[in-house]
Amino acid sequence: MPYTPGNFTETAFKSGKNILASEHFQYTESGGTLDGSVIGNAYLPVGTALARNTTSGKYEVFSTTTGYDDLCILNIDVQMAGKDVVVGELIIRGSVYSQKLPASVTQAFKDATKPLIRYVSVV
Repeated sequence: MPYTPGNFTETAFKSGKNILASEHFQYTESGGTLDGSVIGNAYLPVGTALARNTTSGKYEVFSTTTGYDDLCILNIDVQMAGKDVVVGELIIRGSVYSQKLPASVTQAFKDATKPLIRYVSVV
C-alpha cells in the first residue's frame, strides 16, 4: 500500500495483475518517493516504468535516461493526487512478463535495465 505523508487511509484495491515471471526478484532497499508535482493526478498501474530524478531524488514516470538513475518497475498500482507518495515495491532485479507491462515500459527502458530485469515473452 502506498503511503502519502499526512494521509493514513487505505486506498481501494484496483488490480490483481501479477507481472512477476519468477519468485526471485529484488526491490530498492529504501523504497522511493513518487513526485506528485511532476506526475500530477494520474493512475499508475502495476508495471509502470520509473526513474529517479538525480536533481530532486524523487521518482517519475520513465521518459529518458538523461538526468535520471535507478530505473525500476512499480509492483503496485498507485492513484496519484498531485502529492508525493512513498512506495516500497520498486523492482530493480528479476523477471517480469513483458505482455503484462503498460506502454511506459519502452524498448529504451528495457535496454537500459537489462540484464538486471529480464523480460519474459510468452507465446
